[in-house]
Amino acid sequence: MADETKKILILRFGALGDIVHTTVIAQAIKAKYPHYEVHYCCESRYVHVLQHNPDIDKIIEFDHKRKKDFSYNLEIALKLRHEHYDVIFNLTNAFRNNFMTFIANPKEKYGKVPRGHKHVVYAFFLAAQKAFPKLKQPKNLRLGLDSAALEKMKSRVSNFAHPLIVFSPGGQTDKNRQGRTWPAKYWVEFGNLLKQIYGGTILVSGSPDEKDYHKTIADKIDGAVLLSGELSIAESMALFSLCDLFISGDSGPLHIASGLGVKTVGIYGSTNPENVSPYGQNGYVVEPMIECKYCWQKECAKLKEGQKHTPCMKSIKPAHVLNLINSKKLL
Repeated sequence: MADETKKILILRFGALGDIVHTTVIAQAIKAKYPHYEVHYCCESRYVHVLQHNPDIDKIIEFDHKRKKDFSYNLEIALKLRHEHYDVIFNLTNAFRNNFMTFIANPKEKYGKVPRGHKHVVYAFFLAAQKAFPKLKQPKNLRLGLDSAALEKMKSRVSNFAHPLIVFSPGGQTDKNRQGRTWPAKYWVEFGNLLKQIYGGTILVSGSPDEKDYHKTIADKIDGAVLLSGELSIAESMALFSLCDLFISGDSGPLHIASGLGVKTVGIYGSTNPENVSPYGQNGYVVEPMIECKYCWQKECAKLKEGQKHTPCMKSIKPAHVLNLINSKKLL
């Protein structure tokens, strides 16, 4: 394509980790063509993840609570049409996305390239490279931070002993992400091991719905600080950027942390890190110690009635995660 100014839209409504991964498109385009205008259309609940991204010029919000309202969908689609986009990256082959793209009527449109055995970031990058062949794939992602939230979190953690280690145990979506959550007793054992060896402060982070569950973990770890349910997305991102190490299952917060350049450790079970590991030079993974892994199933066929955590996640013991941290000198 010629080097004149282009107006580009990235269309991806969710989910959190996918939103982070698709920013590679904006980043790669802006690195080569800083004068191009890049917009992003996503669900309103994810806007704060993109709001201060230096590679995104405008965000168009979609109210996910009205996703079944045809008149609202048409309203947003017409709003996109009025932008007169040269290129739209329609990154999900779903009716809503295809409808929006059709109404917006860009000069060119591109979809996500199938990931195969490659990282999903690479798949998104290939879509961008189809449109703009001279692009180079970034080695790391970059997300922006809210300056006020950053100053607030700097003040909040200023008296905490280092290293600052953030745990994001999840728990809110255990029923439909069974192979992505580590048992609570492992978090407790692991937290106390880290405290004994490295000192510092362990900060437990998560959503309001996870606060009670996370309290059962934080209360049993020496000196841990419970922040779940207390921080906005902007404040959580600021907190992640300030920590020395971030640890989680395969989750949106894990990918945000890696997108901020933080040293991250992902504990993986049903999802394959070959495709969705924390992207970048500071991302590390602990894999299951059994052959039953990477099935991509939301519900584990091997779970017996009343069991909560999958065999693949239970096979990863605290000592395995600690060995990775020690071998890679992450703390």
